[in-house]
Amino acid sequence: MGTTTHRRRPELAAFLRSRRARVTPGDVGMPPGLRRRTPGLRREEVAQLSGVGVTWYTWLEQGRPINASPQVLDAVARTLRLDPPEREHLYHLAEVPYTAAPGAPVQTVGPEIQGIIDALAPRPAVVYNARYDVLAANAVYADLFLTGPLSATRPPNALWGLFTVPEEDCPLMFRKSELPVMVATLRASYGLHAGEPAGRTSYAG
Repeated sequence: MGTTTHRRRPELAAFLRSRRARVTPGDVGMPPGLRRRTPGLRREEVAQLSGVGVTWYTWLEQGRPINASPQVLDAVARTLRLDPPEREHLYHLAEVPYTAAPGAPVQTVGPEIQGIIDALAPRPAVVYNARYDVLAANAVYADLFLTGPLSATRPPNALWGLFTVPEEDCPLMFRKSELPVMVATLRASYGLHAGEPAGRTSYAG
């Protein structure tokens, strides 16, 4: 077991570096920036788009013996735009039991989730799916961000709302930096749902 792990970690590091190098900032909706010394995304950009710490992702790409959950691997796979065989290979190299790729973005949450986010008041709390559809929110979040009631048949989309509100009325404190990250995250997840009818309309923008 130890010999196998010792061999797979360098392979995992090389695999992640090669896949990171082929994804350009434009592929995920980010500006190219100046003085980019390496092809593709930077490590910190992959970490940001995947919702993980920069140090953790750096250690993963360096082949250090750290644990990775399926949820984190899926996030990294979306950011790096891995196809199904590559995703399975990522699981194999990370020594995580392989699971099939997730299906369509969820559309509802249970009452227990609503109870949890209600209990977080007076802090705003929300549950999104991969398209930034608002599936559940507490009253504080609704007052800050929503212009209409929640609907199970057509939930409001947080990203759409933030782009269509006048800039002076936008509730985001750092709008110019936060919105590009949200767009990049949305585009990174597009590949998993591109063939779905909902995906064609929700991701089209």
